[in-house]
Amino acid sequence: MSIIDRRDFVKSLTVAVGATALAGATPALAKDKKDKSAAASPYEVFAIKYAGPFDRKLAMVLFNTGWSEDIQINYYVWAIRAANGETTLVDTGTGKVWGPKFKNFFPPEQMLSRIGIKPEQVTKIVVTHMHFDHIGGVTDFAQAFPAAKFYVQKKEFDFWVNSPISKKAAFKLLQNPDANKAFAELAKGPRVVKVDGDKVIGPNTELLLATGHTPALQAVLIPTAKGQTIVGSDSAHLFRSYKEDVPSGLIVNLPVWMETYEKLRAKAPVENIFPGHDVKMLTDFPKVAEDITRLA
Repeated sequence: MSIIDRRDFVKSLTVAVGATALAGATPALAKDKKDKSAAASPYEVFAIKYAGPFDRKLAMVLFNTGWSEDIQINYYVWAIRAANGETTLVDTGTGKVWGPKFKNFFPPEQMLSRIGIKPEQVTKIVVTHMHFDHIGGVTDFAQAFPAAKFYVQKKEFDFWVNSPISKKAAFKLLQNPDANKAFAELAKGPRVVKVDGDKVIGPNTELLLATGHTPALQAVLIPTAKGQTIVGSDSAHLFRSYKEDVPSGLIVNLPVWMETYEKLRAKAPVENIFPGHDVKMLTDFPKVAEDITRLA
């Protein structure tokens, strides 16, 4: 074999070996890229209006503002869907027992099929706080989504379940005692996770302690196509609250609530922080199904 032939032979052999090695590595590299891509993929956020609209005095949802002015609100739960279909629900609604008392009520757990979410895809349910319209459906959700775990702040749970102060008239108006008892029973097993402060609960999913409206309300921070996004539930009732620094009229700690607004606005743009009851979530965002809009 000539010197030129030997060089060509070595060159071709090197290329062949390299190609073989790369071919063997490609599936692993592809999988690694896919895993990283999935982890970085933004979430979709949906508002699910399960009851309403209801007439309220503006001052009830915007502190000491508009005593003679009426405003409409809706009742919502929220769905946060990952790229792989795994879904976190935020709050549980009033529940089917109390639901018929409320205008245009429809069980929110049944509405998920409208956007293609299957019960087995729901792995987490965040209870932002334990007012009747957010914890009332806990039994319905526990049955509808048997694989899901519930996340609640320990301080919030302890107040509504164990504190005698929660039985006083001012708090009694806002709670569903039967739902609280059902949640307490559920908490005796492994399905309820009690959280103490901010906590990461999944890929790019963080619970944020957001005290003010209740002793330990929590919001949910996730990345979306719009950037960092917060499902704030009743950390504000209206979008206006985040812009004007004016909370609702239902307050347990006003100074801390103001600190909560500073905290949430430091985590996400104000236009990406979604409140608990604003009708604009239904009217000003793309409709994807009956009474469901995509917020982000």
